[in-house]
Amino acid sequence: MMATRPCRFCLSLQDSSVFADFDVDDAGHAFLRRISFDGFGCCDGSGAFRKMRKDDSRVLIEAVECGAIETPAVEAALRTYFHENLDVIWRDALACHDLI
Repeated sequence: MMATRPCRFCLSLQDSSVFADFDVDDAGHAFLRRISFDGFGCCDGSGAFRKMRKDDSRVLIEAVECGAIETPAVEAALRTYFHENLDVIWRDALACHDLI
């Protein structure tokens, strides 16, 4: 975590062309703080990112803690989450970077 980008963890996706900064609430739900895309810029969602489903949050958080995020379960959780936030995250950026 960098002081200028406070978050619980940052994921580098699609060969480092996408950076997704996540936080976790007190109930254990992961949620985006911001996501940046090469060629598109940084989407902060204006605070409107919804929280990830509890089971998907658990999968993601445990994978981050183990350092094993490149799994089908994590990919499925992230794709579901990005689909659920299409009204907040730039659809064209997600599509261009094959995240939906």
